[in-house]
Amino acid sequence: MPRTALLVLVKTMRNYYRVNTPPPADIDKKSAHIVGGGIGGLAAAVFLVDDAHMPGKRITVYEQLHVTGGALDGAGDHKTGYTARGDREQHESMECLWYLCAKIPSLYSPGMTILDETYESNVQEPINAKFRLMANRGQPYSAGEELMSDEDGRKMIKLWLTPEEKLENLALADWFTPEFFSKSAFWHAWSSIYAFWPDHALIEGRRYLLRYAEISPANLHGILHYKYNQYDSVAKPIHVWLERQGVQFRTGTTVTDIETSDKDGKTLATGLKFRDAKGEHRLGLTRDDLVFFTNGSLVQNSTHGDNNTVVKFDRNTTDRGCFTVWEKMAARNPKFGKPEVFLSNVDRSGWISYYVTIKGDPTFFDYIVAKTGNAPNTGGLIAVVDSPWRLNFALFSKTFPDQPDAVQTLQGYAQIMNKPGVYIKKPMTECTGAEIFAELLYHCGLNDGQIKSTVSHSFAHTFALPYIVAEFMPRRVSDRPKVIPDGCVNLAFLGQFAEVPGDVVFTTECSVRSAMMAVWGLTGLKKPMMPLPEAYFDVRVLALNAKIMRGRDKLTPEDLKALADNSSPEIVSLLSEVLNSAKLP
Repeated sequence: MPRTALLVLVKTMRNYYRVNTPPPADIDKKSAHIVGGGIGGLAAAVFLVDDAHMPGKRITVYEQLHVTGGALDGAGDHKTGYTARGDREQHESMECLWYLCAKIPSLYSPGMTILDETYESNVQEPINAKFRLMANRGQPYSAGEELMSDEDGRKMIKLWLTPEEKLENLALADWFTPEFFSKSAFWHAWSSIYAFWPDHALIEGRRYLLRYAEISPANLHGILHYKYNQYDSVAKPIHVWLERQGVQFRTGTTVTDIETSDKDGKTLATGLKFRDAKGEHRLGLTRDDLVFFTNGSLVQNSTHGDNNTVVKFDRNTTDRGCFTVWEKMAARNPKFGKPEVFLSNVDRSGWISYYVTIKGDPTFFDYIVAKTGNAPNTGGLIAVVDSPWRLNFALFSKTFPDQPDAVQTLQGYAQIMNKPGVYIKKPMTECTGAEIFAELLYHCGLNDGQIKSTVSHSFAHTFALPYIVAEFMPRRVSDRPKVIPDGCVNLAFLGQFAEVPGDVVFTTECSVRSAMMAVWGLTGLKKPMMPLPEAYFDVRVLALNAKIMRGRDKLTPEDLKALADNSSPEIVSLLSEVLNSAKLP
């Protein structure tokens, strides 16, 4: 990314706001009940201890699984294969995430915080993708000189300028031309980074386009990676730090309901129902009991397959963990949102991911490195444009602390699951892990002998994730509950299904920001919120995006005319509206 495009981000960091403030009144008399041990819940616990000065022993985290971290997972070994259900992408403008990571010591780099370790890892292995789109069995894909048509370029500008209230319940396919999704290199590259599909929410697409306006889909400048997998690098160190502060973890515990009562315009969480190995329980709550609820999980009801097993989607709608609790609460009070908007169609909200461990056969990694010019960890995600499954994959360097040098790992996912493959002539939903990996190897250009040998040295773990992109379903702004719904005195929502104005879901940043908003709000902490970066207000970033859309190193008057189309009264009107409403922070 050009350094000039980063200047606006530096401005929005506002170190002046990173102050230590006095403890809120009576904080030592309050207790916190954090429902969900994912990154949102873990972040809330850290902020309660380190920012709001709540004693750790007064904080309890309830987690359904026997390990915390939620979607930030990582497990296994080189003998049976490492596993992770996905991999989150980071960016340097994720201010809330890095604020959190700067507090926590690394477990693997003595004297460093998670932030220090991450920064150093990206200095050593910066991402600069030289080969983003693949087609025709391992060849670079190009849709021509321009990344999108003039018509879609104008639609893109109009989308930037249109307030999201006017985009409610619309999908991306309702806005752009059909050719944008079938031919545009911009779409192929951009959608693979963020996992968008044409029938996903236009509101969410617009937020991504604005929030990460300075990221070039063609080379992924600005995308960051951790030193190791997301569990060992982030979730585990936070858990260890919290335990040392006295925070209590109740893993293997399923919260089944959060009771609330309404009186005089105020909503109070009055009871917590949960189930553990000892049976069913109810905990009564008072105003001094603060409840932080992660009301949805990207990996809820996930299932696991392997080399020889076909992974099956869990379509059970009666027991969906945190989603079921959210449904109960929303049925009692409309201000808790509309979960049915996000949970009604697993075939649109789910996909299959895969994590492959290769032991003792460098053929595939050597082949991809030679073809792309990128060493592992530096090329980011490669999208196979002509794969019926729309396969994506990324090569990693050493991803687990105990990973031997002769063992290599890669991760990927598919956006379409119900079409037959080319090499494996079955839908992805009917394939074993070995078959899914063989299909990928075929599209990358390996011959039959290389495919057979590589697969025989590999462990392919697969995961069916019914709700991985449920947060992208077309919606109204009010369909997700506010972090602190109107009138709530001791209840807040965290994570990807809480409404964080202006920020984007499907990111760790969104979860951490929601935790910051929740802790600051419920405790009354007098500390400024970390502001959202607004790169799209910088003319240099706008110019960079115009160059990207036109496929140019420099813009000509003809390019500007083609993009802006000054004869369009609608675009001129929208631009005037935006300029007249702009205010200094």
